[in-house]
Amino acid sequence: MKTVYTSESQKTETVTYFKGARQRYEFADMLVLKQPDLKRTVQISRAANTYLLIPDGAPATPPAAAPPTAPPQTPGIVTVTTTIMDTGERKRMFGLEARRVRTVIDRQATPMACDPSKQHVETDGWYVDLPPAAQPAGDTTPPPPPATCVDEIKATQNGDAKALGFPIGYTTTITGDEGKPNVVAMEITELEITNLDAALFDIPPGMTEAGNLGALSKAVSDANESRLAQQLTAPTTEVQKIPGVPLIGVMEVANKTTQQVETRALRDRLVAQLVEQKINASPLAGAQPEVIQQATARGYDYVLVAEVTELKVSKGGGLGGALKAASKLAGGDTAQQPTEATLSIKLVQPDGKSKLASNVKGKDGGLNLKTGLGVAKFAGTMYMNMMTGKMMMNALNGGMTGNLGGIGMLGNPALANMQMRGLGVGGPMPAMRMGFDPTAGAASFLMQQAMASAVSVGGAAGQSGPSFDAAIGEAVQQTAKAVADELRKPEGKKK
Repeated sequence: MKTVYTSESQKTETVTYFKGARQRYEFADMLVLKQPDLKRTVQISRAANTYLLIPDGAPATPPAAAPPTAPPQTPGIVTVTTTIMDTGERKRMFGLEARRVRTVIDRQATPMACDPSKQHVETDGWYVDLPPAAQPAGDTTPPPPPATCVDEIKATQNGDAKALGFPIGYTTTITGDEGKPNVVAMEITELEITNLDAALFDIPPGMTEAGNLGALSKAVSDANESRLAQQLTAPTTEVQKIPGVPLIGVMEVANKTTQQVETRALRDRLVAQLVEQKINASPLAGAQPEVIQQATARGYDYVLVAEVTELKVSKGGGLGGALKAASKLAGGDTAQQPTEATLSIKLVQPDGKSKLASNVKGKDGGLNLKTGLGVAKFAGTMYMNMMTGKMMMNALNGGMTGNLGGIGMLGNPALANMQMRGLGVGGPMPAMRMGFDPTAGAASFLMQQAMASAVSVGGAAGQSGPSFDAAIGEAVQQTAKAVADELRKPEGKKK
């Protein structure tokens, strides 16, 4: 089947195949093969010609390198109420009778719960019963790793779950604590029941196995980097410009410190932050002088050059010292100390002169209060990068990077897990008969993998010593703001 997902102005097409217990999901460059008979999932990058084997039940996100510094929380109670209502409407779709069913999932939590957020999800969908021989097996997506604090879930269901079935189209509206609704729509545009080749569900010959997620991420990054370099010099590549909006090319960030920093990931994070500032931005690959000349010749208005010049642990008193002391009192590891990061930035014009040159600093209080948001937003960027094989942030849609509290392009792990819980997945009835969208589940798996890749934005995974992620994240955010402020100055006031 071919499926189109729509979130705001963004559309994503996926292709899904089912054959017995095996499943295949195609997301542009990325493939996900579910092989329950071998008790594993295979993640494949066609551009990198590389695959990764994930045993069923293995956590997508590796354990943190250091223990948490915050005091342990006491679990609370989360109530998930699901209401299923068959509207009685029927129509023929793909030769099958489809029924219209509305579902409401309401999540309420006690104030002291580990996750006190509220969510209200309404789905208006059409469902069919596939022939027995064509019904997919139950979902085998590995569950997310258990958190250090796990709330007690009390689920109740109103209405007959048998009214649901295999979803062939729906519109879902999710409203969180902020009260702003986010809407995603799914429509199956092609559905064919036929005899599929078993080879579709096997690893293609000639591919290289990645030993771990880091190796796969590096292979994808290398493939994307090569493609970026070719796009800048290919005569047929068109630069996507938006009238009245400057186009900025962002170079790979240089690291002048002795700490390990994922410089390509940091560049992509800069792109995402610039997009949030409503600036048209895209990544550039290659050496500095040549790329600046090539980019400006192709129509880029500016090139942003950034260097990490300092990463240090805060010393002394003041707010940093107080938070460091609080971290120690909380039983935190000495690796979780307040940190600071400094970026040296230049916004280069086509004539080679710098419109903006500055040092930008970021600080982390040491309790990792900001790290979660930074990693989550970056995961959205990495997710799009993995799915498309190139950055799409220059579409000037800030919701793509900051919309993870609701629904992204296909869904997110929190929503998928909540939907499965609300629909009773894991009970006696198979997941596919409960109205759960299997493609969104596979996308949720990729999102979890992207989150795992994003853990080491400020340093290599498992690296000993302090984490600089939050400090670098703040410096990146301040960089994007400084660039935006400079470009929005009236002409007479620009330096």
